[in-house]
Amino acid sequence: MSDVWTVFDDYWNLYAQAFALPFQANALFSSFATNTAITGAYAEAYIRSMIKSVLGQRFRISTGAVIRSQDKTRGLVSVPQCDVIVWDPSELPAIFECGEFALVPLFSVRAIIEVKRTGTKSEREVLTQQLKDRQSLLPTMSDMQFVLGVLVNDDDPQPWFNEERKPSPNWLEDYSLNNPGKPPVTRLLHNNKPDTNGIMAFIYFLAQVALRKKWLGT
Repeated sequence: MSDVWTVFDDYWNLYAQAFALPFQANALFSSFATNTAITGAYAEAYIRSMIKSVLGQRFRISTGAVIRSQDKTRGLVSVPQCDVIVWDPSELPAIFECGEFALVPLFSVRAIIEVKRTGTKSEREVLTQQLKDRQSLLPTMSDMQFVLGVLVNDDDPQPWFNEERKPSPNWLEDYSLNNPGKPPVTRLLHNNKPDTNGIMAFIYFLAQVALRKKWLGT
């Protein structure tokens, strides 16, 4: 590897380390509480806070549900809860908005993100199904690209992104073309250490959300 590329990689590795510092504090969290409902809620809240720092000037970041006119005929009890909804209030305001909670009209939604604090095999399987359920809320395949799973920390030795398969700024489009029907997932930590490629994939995802054109239908 040339000196230029070494410097380049070192820079982004340091960037990822700095970005991941708050998430690494999760290791201390279990000294005070191990109830998964509590630890998971913290992970989701921190992810929302971080997304607000990137997209908050343009979009709202909420937890709650995406609502659609057809839900009245398909069954209101089946409307899924979403960990993170990125939405544009200039398109159509949410209802029952209170703090971070909102019921967001489909037309306003720009992205849906589901968060898992850890990534055991069973949790990854649950996450995959949750992502497919959230994708089913959206009207087109191009919209479904903007449903992302985030694993805060796992021990998978073979993640989607690695040194041979680094994410590019447009990785989401490439991933969707090569993996039709398979929801994208990234991770932030590997064994509580920064996963540089996973972190960059997450940041690129948010950048793509910011650049995304609005839907043409509801």
